[in-house]
Amino acid sequence: MNVKRIITFAVTLVGFLIAGIILTGGETNDYAEVRPAAATTSTSSSTSSSSFRAPDFRLSAMDGKEISLSDYEGSVIIINFWTTWCGPCRYEIPDLMELREKYDGDLIVLGISLDYEPSSVVPRFAEKLGINYPILYGDAGIARTYGGVSGIPTTFIIDRDMNVYRRYIGYRPQSVFIKDIEDLI
Repeated sequence: MNVKRIITFAVTLVGFLIAGIILTGGETNDYAEVRPAAATTSTSSSTSSSSFRAPDFRLSAMDGKEISLSDYEGSVIIINFWTTWCGPCRYEIPDLMELREKYDGDLIVLGISLDYEPSSVVPRFAEKLGINYPILYGDAGIARTYGGVSGIPTTFIIDRDMNVYRRYIGYRPQSVFIKDIEDLI
């Protein structure tokens, strides 16, 4: 491996570490403080299922509108935390777009971008991919509100009563989400 590759690797690694610190606000994963004690522990390779109320939020959307989670009470909701530079997120977004179309009227998909300056990168990215669901601009605060988003993508499935049904850390195939949606609609 030549010096140029080593330097490139080191700079990339440092960039990911800094992004992780920014996204978590320098804090540890405090998800256990948000969920009830009866909920199961979740790691990047598993899911958690619980029934605690999903924290409401009010965030700016890419189109400038303010959107609250409570605007969609009575619907099954997927909240997907992502960034434009996340490879697995890029694989998951087309699946979420298909789910939104397939379950139109029964399912709401909300993408929450955790990019550092989302208004400068997200609109072009969303247009290029043709994202068909609302994209909201998030930050470390909303990530903490949802228990400390420790990896991206992180996806929450919210039932019609606004309870967190599942949380997934990392990429999941569309079939995983279909099972959850079918259980809830």
